[in-house]
Amino acid sequence: MSAILSADDLNDFISPGVACIKPIETLPKQRPEDASNAYEVTTEDRVAASNPPPAQISLTDCLACSGCVTSAEAVLVSLQSHSEVLNTLNAYQELRLPWLAGAADTRNGIEDGVKHTTTQGKLFVASVSPQVRASLAATYGVTEREAGHMISQLLSGPQGLRSGGQHGSGFTWVLDTNVIREAALVAAANEVTEALGPKSSGPKRPILTSACPGWICYAEKTHPHILPHLSQLKSPQALAGTLVKSVLAQRYGVSPDRVFHVAVMPCFDKKLEASREELTDVYWKQDEEAKQG
Repeated sequence: MSAILSADDLNDFISPGVACIKPIETLPKQRPEDASNAYEVTTEDRVAASNPPPAQISLTDCLACSGCVTSAEAVLVSLQSHSEVLNTLNAYQELRLPWLAGAADTRNGIEDGVKHTTTQGKLFVASVSPQVRASLAATYGVTEREAGHMISQLLSGPQGLRSGGQHGSGFTWVLDTNVIREAALVAAANEVTEALGPKSSGPKRPILTSACPGWICYAEKTHPHILPHLSQLKSPQALAGTLVKSVLAQRYGVSPDRVFHVAVMPCFDKKLEASREELTDVYWKQDEEAKQG
């Protein structure tokens, strides 16, 4: 991939109809039998089926294969990395909210929740999934609570990210996505209830889940006919980002693009979801301009 390639130069993000390039795995060809050696032993891994069945490609194969990932998607995924987080923390000063830095502290552009025009810092917020805590707990032999404390101290503690960088910036809040997941379940139940009604404006029945970004990418590329059946709800990760940017921006008088939200998730496909335009600052800026207009 070219070093000067950027997402702005490409328009093939989530394009359906991408040909699958997953190679067909076959067994080695069977060697001709030698009648002169009646005691030859042939191992099972050296025998090929006479009529091999057609190759079957499952969703698991697609999620494990990078062949369908377009060039634009590869660029967007590369932006969702720990390096990007560290660079942002190093480039921007952390916004000090009134109860953390004192109401008289206006060096970061906020005083009593009112927007000012001083230093353009950012408000850093992280969301951590329970799967990440469980994985760390199993890896290091600690409890899930202790694993959560480790993550919290790394992101917001004085000995974590705050101990380095140009500004000593860290995360003001570290949220648990379990709360967001419960809210998503309630919204999903309401969506199904509405769909069963006589005048439904939601997705067609049966309603298919939209929480997994890998499944959504697979459906958009290979089965566009089922898109009308997909739930209109966002995933817990996307919902967390939406709530954080909207609520905090309104509460403290900062623009949504100054709220930097990081989701710590166990699945690689979450990176692709985070790069979707409707979840980026570009969309938020357009929404803010529409409201002001």
